[in-house]
Amino acid sequence: MAAPWLTVLKVVPWMEVIRKAPEIAEGARKFWQAVSGKQHQREPQVYDVPYSELGSDDDKEARIQSLEMRIAQLQTQMVESSKLLKTLADQNEQLVAKLEDGRRRIARLSRVVVVLVIAMLAVAAWIWHLPPFVA
Repeated sequence: MAAPWLTVLKVVPWMEVIRKAPEIAEGARKFWQAVSGKQHQREPQVYDVPYSELGSDDDKEARIQSLEMRIAQLQTQMVESSKLLKTLADQNEQLVAKLEDGRRRIARLSRVVVVLVIAMLAVAAWIWHLPPFVA
């Protein structure tokens, strides 16, 4: 049962996985901070007064600037998340390709082993039926 897992573990490009690990970890950390809201930023402002009821133009301008800043932050988070997802997808694709290659090798080796076992049995049967050697 453990033999297929050992084969799979041998096929994985561990050097490449280790080389890319810091990049993936940093991307995951940024993504988690963006999603969890644990960034060192203040909480998004909640507006109780609708925009149309704001009195002065300064209040309206401040609201617009605040919202534009928040949109820029969200766009940055979205780009970072997209980069991380692309990197993870690429690594997943490479891993699947290596696993498929390993599966093909195992299938090919299984066929070779079956052929060798049949050949060994045929040779054993042929030797069994040989007349005894008389000196």
